Amino acid sequence: MSLSTRCLLKDFCKYVYYAGAGNFWYEDIYKETVPYKMYVVISFFTYTVMIFLENLAALFGKLPEVEKNSAVMFAAIHNIVLTKMFLLLYHKRSISKLNCEMAAVGENLEEASIMRRQFRKMRLGTALYFISVYLSLVAYGVESARRTIVEGAPFYTVVTYLPDYDNTTVLASFLRIFFYVTWLYMMLPMMSADCMPIAHLITMTYKFVTLCRHFDEIREKFQRDVKIMAKTEATEILKLGFIEGIKMHQKLMYLADEIHRVFGIIMALQVCESSAVAVLLLLRLALSPHLDLTNAFMTYTFVCSLFLLLALNLWNAGELTYQASLLSNAMFYSGWYFCDFEKDRCRDIRRLVLIGCAQAQKPLILKAFGVLDLSYETFVSVARMTYSVFAVFYKRGD
Repeated sequence: MSLSTRCLLKDFCKYVYYAGAGNFWYEDIYKETVPYKMYVVISFFTYTVMIFLENLAALFGKLPEVEKNSAVMFAAIHNIVLTKMFLLLYHKRSISKLNCEMAAVGENLEEASIMRRQFRKMRLGTALYFISVYLSLVAYGVESARRTIVEGAPFYTVVTYLPDYDNTTVLASFLRIFFYVTWLYMMLPMMSADCMPIAHLITMTYKFVTLCRHFDEIREKFQRDVKIMAKTEATEILKLGFIEGIKMHQKLMYLADEIHRVFGIIMALQVCESSAVAVLLLLRLALSPHLDLTNAFMTYTFVCSLFLLLALNLWNAGELTYQASLLSNAMFYSGWYFCDFEKDRCRDIRRLVLIGCAQAQKPLILKAFGVLDLSYETFVSVARMTYSVFAVFYKRGD
């Protein structure tokens, strides 16, 4: 199979489909049959009921301190998670159209070496996130099982209002295990909501890499062509290549606006989720003087998964901004200055270069809530702010 943006987005949509979030590919390859739609509705209904019970536990549950803190934390996390999942479904048609346009733009210019880097980056990032999340979830299950066996406490992972904490019947135990299994499965569509913006950010980044490479290639081609054909013909070929590059740039800027419109709120919520929950987890870590191995592992992996998600969003958004900033130089050094400026066609190229470079110099910056830049600097700032808030609360608790 040849590597291309189309293949990457198609493979990702296949994962989203089997995770139970629906078909986001623009072709009707992954059929949403009646049984599949029923499966999706039942799954999301189950997630919603579980999260509703978590909210009731956080607000009204009479629980020990550890379980109460977990109820508040998971209610906050899962409310954001459910919001992101429903936002993904709300923008389903827009995402399908976006996938179609992103697969098509610059498809004839894609190179195997650039596509390999794109696939490697996407697979590595999503694999690390997947592993960190499930390590944390398994650690929660192991720690809860240990407490049940050693201390005789009820089996609790996600804390819900029902069953009651003191209820030790078989039905209550079954419900707690069922909610844990539901939590494990809920992570699949949740991670598809988390990784959907990341996949499009990575794709957009390598579209700009491909475009910069296109301008390098038309310069190299012009230098070869002038040796075997008339300079006027080589100049015309250069001009056509430059126009193709400008058109692709205009399309990419439109697609960047669409990514911001469709995924802007989701990425902003991820920034809030990662920073706020990381503070709660770090406080839990600091205020527990004697933390056993599984509990510490559970907390550390959870913090790592949150910061990894934050990094994947902000680093890839920052990389997109950086690669887009390189385009004006690529346009300027595209070989137009080798042309004979006594000719009218060469003067046309000079005007094209002036317009293209002016447009490419406009910074492409994605923002959270229209205020916070999604960039490398923001990741460092959020990490510092998270630690600062943690330090303030920790000091007040002394």
